[in-house]
Amino acid sequence: LAMSSFIDDIPSLAMLRVCRLLRLLRFSKILRMFRELDLMLHGFMSAMRAMFWATCMIFACLIFFSIIAVEVLHPITTQLAEQGFWQDCERCPRAFS
Repeated sequence: LAMSSFIDDIPSLAMLRVCRLLRLLRFSKILRMFRELDLMLHGFMSAMRAMFWATCMIFACLIFFSIIAVEVLHPITTQLAEQGFWQDCERCPRAFS
């Protein structure tokens, strides 16, 4: 009971978030004063954006070729397993399935 009345007296966290955003705006104004630092951070953010999209592209290509490999290689591995090609390997017939 005492704890709930204490929690009700605490100001909302939204006001603290607004103050944090205002502090970030003040920092960005200070950052503009140092042109070299501003250029370095802008270049860093541009590089991060390019690396993000490159990672997305690599991930999409990896998924695409994985699907193609499963569709193409699974029938081949199934035929080889039926012919007894992998007698000493228990995982090989399940490959690409």
